[in-house]
Amino acid sequence: MSGADASATQNAAEADLQTTKVASSIEQADNAITTGGGETGEPVATGHGGGAEGGGAVSAAEMGKTTDGGEAVGTEPTPGGTPAQDGGSKQDEDNGAKTAPATGNTPRADNGAAAEGGGKANDDGDGKPAGGNSEAEAQDGEKAQDEVNFNDSVSNVKSQPERNKDGKTSKDVKFSESKKDGTNTQSGPVSQTPRLKRAKKGIFVSYSPDAGFLERRFVVELVRQLKENNLAEDLWFDKDEKNTDSPCWFSLRMEAVEKCRAAILIFSDSYFSCPVSVYEGKVLLERHSSDPTSVTVFPVLFSAVESAEVPKQYLQLMSSAVDLTGSDHMKKSSAEKTSVVIGAIMEELEKFATMNAPPLPFTPPDTEFTGEYKKKKICQWNAADLQEWLFSLGIKEFYRQSLAESMVDGFLLMSLTDRDMVSQLGIDSRVVRKKIMQQILATLDKEHKQTDNWHLRARAQRPKPDIVYLIYDPADVRLAQNLKADLKKKSLQVIHHDSMKLGRSKEEFLQINGPHIATATHVVVLMTDALTSSPFIFHEVLFADWLGKKIVTAMFKNVWTNMRYSLKAVLGECPAVDFETKMYAESLDVLEHHIKPLRRVPGVVLEQTYLNKMADGLKPLEMLASTRNGASPVHQSEEDPKVFISYQWDMQSKVDEIRALLERSGFACWADIAMSQQRGHSSRSSRSSATFTGQVDSASDTLQGQIQRSMRHASVVLCCITPKYLQSDNCIKDLSLAETFNKPIVPLLLRFTPFESAPSQVRRILLRHSYVDLSNERLYKQNIGVVMEKVKKAMTVTR
Repeated sequence: MSGADASATQNAAEADLQTTKVASSIEQADNAITTGGGETGEPVATGHGGGAEGGGAVSAAEMGKTTDGGEAVGTEPTPGGTPAQDGGSKQDEDNGAKTAPATGNTPRADNGAAAEGGGKANDDGDGKPAGGNSEAEAQDGEKAQDEVNFNDSVSNVKSQPERNKDGKTSKDVKFSESKKDGTNTQSGPVSQTPRLKRAKKGIFVSYSPDAGFLERRFVVELVRQLKENNLAEDLWFDKDEKNTDSPCWFSLRMEAVEKCRAAILIFSDSYFSCPVSVYEGKVLLERHSSDPTSVTVFPVLFSAVESAEVPKQYLQLMSSAVDLTGSDHMKKSSAEKTSVVIGAIMEELEKFATMNAPPLPFTPPDTEFTGEYKKKKICQWNAADLQEWLFSLGIKEFYRQSLAESMVDGFLLMSLTDRDMVSQLGIDSRVVRKKIMQQILATLDKEHKQTDNWHLRARAQRPKPDIVYLIYDPADVRLAQNLKADLKKKSLQVIHHDSMKLGRSKEEFLQINGPHIATATHVVVLMTDALTSSPFIFHEVLFADWLGKKIVTAMFKNVWTNMRYSLKAVLGECPAVDFETKMYAESLDVLEHHIKPLRRVPGVVLEQTYLNKMADGLKPLEMLASTRNGASPVHQSEEDPKVFISYQWDMQSKVDEIRALLERSGFACWADIAMSQQRGHSSRSSRSSATFTGQVDSASDTLQGQIQRSMRHASVVLCCITPKYLQSDNCIKDLSLAETFNKPIVPLLLRFTPFESAPSQVRRILLRHSYVDLSNERLYKQNIGVVMEKVKKAMTVTR
């Protein structure tokens, strides 16, 4: 035999071998389609509309099927306008893989994928055409059945499906479901629709997380009716976002408040007493004052605000709110009140809808019990889950139906009280109510121990004394290390986030560092240029505030005007130390004293001077930043008194002497001494007189109004401490009012009095401030100048 004949014979043998192996691969693929799996027993799933379901055997060459039982690829037109004959590769819109032109009829097996006559994108999605007909490539095709951990040629994702607990794959589920329906998704060429970026929800629902059952039910009903009015895709409601059990819940709400274009505020006592809702209101008002077109607010007054103090910036909103507190609305149901609100705001609210989404279809409740509620937390239960849970407790159908008619789910169940079950749901059986409440607490206790509820355990954790958590951006790591070293020299233990373990998401970041924040008593925030755009500071500050930590800001750079609105709302009233314009050592002493106050300094004069210096170095961040910017946070008129004197009538002569001395120095003062003399009262305070007699006349009404006005416009509050003062109503009212208006307080000790004898509320306020001892004549002459100096400094700050 000649050399040419031998070569031809060898080539023919190799071609026959390749044809045999390809035929075997196609037969295996056909069997996988008809029997529901190949060697691994896995069915062929539909990928991007590809695959054959519910039909007979289809060859891999006809369907663009890979020989390893991977995803099927539908035929697609080639750049020339004609479809690739044997199922060429399909472009994936995410990874930019390009369609390869046909290169002949030689089969190719690349990473276990066969494509006859058509090009195929490689594993990396670079779109290189397939070519070559070597025997090594054919041998690679034989190993394709065993190779599963690679990126498939269509979507550039892992083609090995995730398996569930039963050993089934997501492909098994899809295949079986389509078999039940009798549908076949493979119907010729499949065109990919471009993925649309989901629009951000622009209407925020601001309510108090501490709201009771009635208020929560109103909010839920309001959201439901708004959705029925084609706003389902525009409303941001944390219950529907399913993040109420997340450690990032607080920061997610604040992020939504910062980005929304409209907001619905549900005002009530609970709204103004809950820090979360108060922060949200501050952010919205700050945004509106900065740019009125950035956000529109729709206030709704659900209930009269009686026990909580309404900030003055809300007064205009309260006057324009949809008022549901009138006599004509009091007896209406939640649905009827909701209809009133919808009618009042819907026309304007529709202007902020970004899409005309159809109303949500009505879905009848599931009548079959499936046990799904056992896999969910209470806050995630729907009405059907709650009904199944009540059934498992043995609650009679009559009472279950009462909750079903009110559409009570897990969100409403969390706020349900024994009184609500009687008055709102008609559950008159005390045994049933007690059983439901006990089971709620038992279920919550079990959830509290779950791994993903670490943040709830952290909130209940008792902090350790003298531990400080340092919040800073990783860009300021050198500054943070220096401050940490200096605080350690002062016997303070300082911890902070691990720069090597920042996590891959905000949830993971908080899960790593949140437990460390929980162990600290104080949290120090480094205020630098990096703070304005740092996600690390943002999430740690909000989480620390949610934990109830004592936050103090170390201001190294005044970036108040560029700060995020949420950080302004949270940190604005927290104390701050000026490291920018003051000496570093002096500011460090102030910070140390705030974290760990010295119990005693030798020497009376030295002690008082030191305490005064420490108190002067600590101011609310908003006040400190506004002063440094040359702006005054509060405008005062010249005729308003600058010094408010709070006292008890037993030391009126001494108080009158102090007032006269201050006025001779040019400081306008207010005390109810003058008003008592003008109205002919005795030496007893007019407030005390009204309290003792139990009568409230027009004069006392005028006095109370004058007290609030004078306190609001005062620059400083002097409280004259005596044993009777600490036990008086005047003391509690004046100090609480001063704290509400965020006024600097200077305690004057007129008679020796241990603070331990004061009520807890008074003691908590007074212990934050250093007192000036005027308890005897010698100390009075010695320290009255200190009082004058403190008043003068307070005037300088507020001027």
